[in-house]
Order: sequence, then structure tokens, then C-alpha cells
Amino acid sequence: MNYKMISLYDRLKPHYKDALKVKNISEPELVSMTVEALETESYVADLKYSSVLNLQFLFGNINPFVYFKDI
Repeated sequence: MNYKMISLYDRLKPHYKDALKVKNISEPELVSMTVEALETESYVADLKYSSVLNLQFLFGNINPFVYFKDI
């Protein structure tokens, strides 16, 4: 059996997805890099440190685990 891993982007809480859409206007490069990282990874621990810093810059929280549901 093959199971499809759910990406971190799919687990992102809805209000953070909305915030990404808003931030995409002022920071399109940063948002695109962050979304790409979230779409490729399934576990927070697998995120690169730079992606965690991007999330902190965009959303303001140091703990990356708070951005996701079902973790």
C-alpha cells in the first residue's frame, strides 16, 4: 500500500493561509519560497531553518508548530 503524505501547506490553519494571500502582495518572493517549502515537506522537523525563519517573519511566532492543525 502506498500512502500519500499530507503536506504542511495542507495542514496550515486557514487564517494563516489567508494571511499568506495578503502578504503575497507585499512580499511575493518570500511567500512563494515559503509555500514551496510547505508543499514539499510533511513534517515540521524536516523544514529548513530558513523556512522556519520565513514563517516567523510572516506570522510573528517563534514556534512553527502553532501554524498547523493535526500535529
